[in-house]
Amino acid sequence: MLLVDPRCRPDQFRSVAAETYDIRINRAIALIDRCLGQDLSVPRLAAEAGISRFHFHRIFSALTGESVLALTTRMRMQRALALTQRGQRPQWKAVAVAVGYRSPEVFARAFKRHFGCTPSQFDLGQWWQTRPDREAALQVSGYYLRPAPPLPADFPVEIRNRPAADLMVCRVVGGYLAPGKLVAAYERIAAAARALAVPMAGRLAGASPDDPEFVPLGKCRYDFALEVAAGTRLPPGLHAAGRAAGRWALVHVAGDLAAVDRGWNLLFKSWLPASGLNLRETPAEEIYHRLPEEIGWERFDVTLALPLED
Repeated sequence: MLLVDPRCRPDQFRSVAAETYDIRINRAIALIDRCLGQDLSVPRLAAEAGISRFHFHRIFSALTGESVLALTTRMRMQRALALTQRGQRPQWKAVAVAVGYRSPEVFARAFKRHFGCTPSQFDLGQWWQTRPDREAALQVSGYYLRPAPPLPADFPVEIRNRPAADLMVCRVVGGYLAPGKLVAAYERIAAAARALAVPMAGRLAGASPDDPEFVPLGKCRYDFALEVAAGTRLPPGLHAAGRAAGRWALVHVAGDLAAVDRGWNLLFKSWLPASGLNLRETPAEEIYHRLPEEIGWERFDVTLALPLED
């Protein structure tokens, strides 16, 4: 996943004392993201963020709009549903442990409080009918409610190993509902790329660490991530991250938003099930080839990338 790297060397980046609070809170969220099956106490998260335990809750809530418990629970529920999609019969006991609950019973109670039903009763279609942001989500895209399209015989999927990479990341929350935030984030990382003389075409990717299928769109994170050389000194406000080496399924798409939407539908809903392959626990990406400065925001020239288990 695209995560804030807590191991940044002091000579690479600003000291903790000089870091903005959004960077510190993002580091705590990164810890939650990769350690959902572990103890995520406030003292541990506060230490990761470099913020006193006394003030951590207040700062966290002010910057995220959620309490630590609410965000942690939401991320655990999202991960649980992702795990259940890997098999025909979900093993709820194993799922409960994997996302940090001491027993299936405790997990089931938390699941019911979050979704309003037990894990075995959960139905994605029904969830979409009752989710709090349904109207806004449907205005953005009906992707999740459409059936899988027929898979063309010539659908051009390439499976390739991508090497590990250091990333410079600009994150936005709620960009699905406020596209202006996405444009501003893009412009910010583009300005940083120009200052660092880093080319963006083929090196810039967009990815959401959250699954809009389950997470309210107003709370979804979206990252613009640019590959940079190891040891690059990042401008203020941008985050260091890393992409692990691994296999990816890649499809090139050029066209309008409908063409990109169709590509994702075919890749996720038709090609992936037919392939028999499994996804890794890292976000899918859109790799930009021609940039908005050249073709605007109504057209796209991107590679859709799905992370595959080895």
